[in-house]
Amino acid sequence: MLHMKANIVKISAGNRSGSEISPDKSRFAPSGSRARTLRQDEEEHTRTLFSLFEKHLIGTRANSAKTVTVAMGAIRGFSKYVGIPPWEWTEQDFSEFMASKVTADGIGLGRQAAYITYLRAFQNYLLDSRGLSNEIHRRFDIQPQRFINNENAIPVRRKRHERKKQITPLSGEQCNGLILQFDHEINLAGQAGKKSFNPMRRDKAIVMIMLLTGIRVDELVKLRINDFMPDARHPNFGNFSTVRILCGKGRKSRVVRFYNPIIKDLMNWYLDDVRPSFLRENTSDPQRLFLSERGTPLCTEQVRRMLAHIASQAAIPFKVTPHLLRHTYATQMAKIIGAEALQRQLGHENLTTTLGTYYHQDPEHVGNEIELGITNLTKAMDAMTQGLLDEIED
Repeated sequence: MLHMKANIVKISAGNRSGSEISPDKSRFAPSGSRARTLRQDEEEHTRTLFSLFEKHLIGTRANSAKTVTVAMGAIRGFSKYVGIPPWEWTEQDFSEFMASKVTADGIGLGRQAAYITYLRAFQNYLLDSRGLSNEIHRRFDIQPQRFINNENAIPVRRKRHERKKQITPLSGEQCNGLILQFDHEINLAGQAGKKSFNPMRRDKAIVMIMLLTGIRVDELVKLRINDFMPDARHPNFGNFSTVRILCGKGRKSRVVRFYNPIIKDLMNWYLDDVRPSFLRENTSDPQRLFLSERGTPLCTEQVRRMLAHIASQAAIPFKVTPHLLRHTYATQMAKIIGAEALQRQLGHENLTTTLGTYYHQDPEHVGNEIELGITNLTKAMDAMTQGLLDEIED
């Protein structure tokens, strides 16, 4: 397990961008019930936090200039209304603000959702950065807290229900970028003798299995070695032509076929060279495919955190989740194996789910099985074989 230092981030006045909280205090008088006059150090630190978050939106999150302008306008507008520094913002302050915007300005669900989205992004940035939180505690003797939660974010949930968000799958280059980032971090860990060496190798196998099967994350963590089966008609897949999946929705099972023979080398490498380091005397299920460093079954949250980390390191400009890998697999395979076969692979109960989400039939590809060899995903998977068995030698 990696141990991270809870460093305190020293923030100086030189880090600010010069953006004022209230450039015209007579015009933008605070209206919140807890509003007060901020001390100079509170004003300066607030400006600094806003500047850091703005740079985060531009750099780390790769947002457009327009998005950044709208986001910072929402955050500064809220700050001007409540009249207290961000580390003192509470759920009550947010409720007062939203009530004021609805009654006085008549904003609709769209603008309510925008305020919630950008303010929650700032909240998470502040809370997820241990250094920033520790510095606030050191200087002002207070810990920032959540001011937006599932209850007061109802407009966002309602808007999502009204209009389903479009999911953009990873490209072949982005799939390959994930694996290359794994190889880079594995090599560094191996050369430095870090404990993360084998966990990173295990996580690389996890991502490849998900891209090769499109299985759900709760199905992945339940995989067992004896779930894999050979097919005498396809000896180049070795003992790994198909895998039996215990469905995440319900207790039914299905069989998923592999379409890329890389699975043979991947599984042999993982089972022989990687997995043994995770077995412990107290391992309750020695057949479980993916184990934690303590020899216990992995949980879905560990996989989600791992994916978010590796995608961020690989400079993919959006959040990568297990569902996005499933969507990527399905989008690429839809035109290759057809809607009904894809339905069986994904474990959809209704064909309409498959047709409505992933399957967009192209007349040029109907019945053209050779597409299997030239799709983006297959090319990405082929590229992953390079260095698979000899990562440390690079």
